[in-house]
Amino acid sequence: MFGGDRKRVAFASGAAPERGPQNALIECMDGAFARLPDLVQKAHHGTIKLSGTAKVERGGGLGGLVAAIMGLPKSNPKAELVVMAWHFPDQIVWSRSFDGKIFESTFRLDDDLLVEQMGPLSLYLQPMCEGGRLVYRLLGTQIGPITLPRFLAPSMNAWESEKDGKYAFEVSVGLPFCGQVIRYSGALDLEVMAT
Repeated sequence: MFGGDRKRVAFASGAAPERGPQNALIECMDGAFARLPDLVQKAHHGTIKLSGTAKVERGGGLGGLVAAIMGLPKSNPKAELVVMAWHFPDQIVWSRSFDGKIFESTFRLDDDLLVEQMGPLSLYLQPMCEGGRLVYRLLGTQIGPITLPRFLAPSMNAWESEKDGKYAFEVSVGLPFCGQVIRYSGALDLEVMAT
């Protein structure tokens, strides 16, 4: 689905290409990536599938309205979640299906930061290894070409880890004056589709 032409071009000459960057996350984290739990590392290589249930909590009031406008999933204590992810040298694509509703974002490297793109929204993230978890620190936000000042920017708590052989995670996003927009968490089974 993603990158099929890329492989054909890379091997068109019959010679293996020179080894380039593995993907944006690994490059961004440098050596810290190797300190993450093995399962989390496997979730960030090649083509992977994560599946299981997640607890989804949409915010109320203005936060819930923002979530609805952005097309974020509805509240459900046992939402069926399937994530397909493709890791390329120049970008990463994560496609999440909450109860059949697709929410997709792409990631790219920008200097020392990982940029998550969702439509016109860009989140500038610093991925770090902290206490056996992959933690994402939100350092900046843009809507189109406009950088949001800190007092208008969202807050985010996001991490990935391994628990009892499953991929465990939590993402929580809030906005000033609006409160919580979305929070989802769970423990999913990992399937490596291609390395």
